[in-house]
Amino acid sequence: MYEMIKDEFEKSGIFKDESKLFPDYVPERLPHREEQLRALARLFRVILKSPGIISQKVIIVGNVGTGKTAVSKRFGYLFEKIAREKGVNLKYVHVNCHKDRTLFLILKRIGDVLSAGIPKRGLSPYEMMHVIKEYLRKNNMYLLVTLDEVNFLIRSSGEDVLYDIIRITEEEEEGEHRFSYIFISRDLSVFEFLDRSITSSMMHNVIKFPPYTSSQIFDILFERAKEAFLPGVLDIEVIKLIAEITGVDKGGSGDARYALELLWRAGKYAEQEGKEKITLEHVRKAKQDTHPIISMELIEGLSRHEKLLLLAIARCLAKSEKAMVPFGMVEKEYRIVCEEWGERPRRHTQIWEYLQNIRNAGIIATEISGVGYRGKTTLISLQDVPAKILEKHLVEYLRRR
Repeated sequence: MYEMIKDEFEKSGIFKDESKLFPDYVPERLPHREEQLRALARLFRVILKSPGIISQKVIIVGNVGTGKTAVSKRFGYLFEKIAREKGVNLKYVHVNCHKDRTLFLILKRIGDVLSAGIPKRGLSPYEMMHVIKEYLRKNNMYLLVTLDEVNFLIRSSGEDVLYDIIRITEEEEEGEHRFSYIFISRDLSVFEFLDRSITSSMMHNVIKFPPYTSSQIFDILFERAKEAFLPGVLDIEVIKLIAEITGVDKGGSGDARYALELLWRAGKYAEQEGKEKITLEHVRKAKQDTHPIISMELIEGLSRHEKLLLLAIARCLAKSEKAMVPFGMVEKEYRIVCEEWGERPRRHTQIWEYLQNIRNAGIIATEISGVGYRGKTTLISLQDVPAKILEKHLVEYLRRR
């Protein structure tokens, strides 16, 4: 039995390294995003030429799957490397605001990356910032921080959180600016209500990421396939079909993440069937079982219990076949799901907080009940995501982890 299971883990007639198709992988080459990388280099050039003279702030804007995260991470890596060559001690920190959704968690993340020695408990955000500032000053270090999905952070923690982050990092001694920022958002609407003293300079530094065309997605998939698959398992026609499905010029969303997930899922179907090649039929099957709104990144950004609660929501909606289900029904299902996955259910107030976080992520919608319900209750619905497909994705993700 042991050898049989071990053999299954080690062999694959399809994949060389399937992780090369996952959302968190950043390849060395990013086709069709050279212009955006150059724009970042131009805007942050001053940090290397005159360290400490200003705090630079840049906004990256684009829909899901347009390369925003990959470009910022790749730029951060290259920026660090070039800074070292020029004798500037600079560190890049990438913060996922789905996971680190408060000022405290953001500063903790920065402190952890720097190994600045911040205690796990007992410090306020302002005290944490003081520790980080002292660490930077003593080591003559500069910091570039990316706040990814900053729109989620603002929805979760309020409009003041961005003001607080910038204000406390700009309270520098002797005018020495050690913090610069990249803010990643799906649109500019989240910045409209912020203090103009913050946004006035930022709005001049906006880099747009348009959706990918079918030819651009073809190039992305072609490059990634060379890293992910064994030789000879993938025909050009398979890549062409996925590019046709997803390219913005062909009526798709222009979402490269969705395209990569279709390719990965098609490969998994071929592997499960024991085939030697990925076929067009595998792509069609992958498209049927995948929804463009549900991405691995979206699920990854939720905590484990938020995933379990979302699974409970999907199951309740799938069972009831109604557009909305009451929170009480979901809470009961959540406790069943927790037992199934070996987790201790959280208390009512914590479950309610999870629900708000999932709503803020844009996955669900909530409203107060009206006629036809006894008393007042919160009704929950999914935002354009089929319940059964979401349930399948969540179970698959939880098993894989």
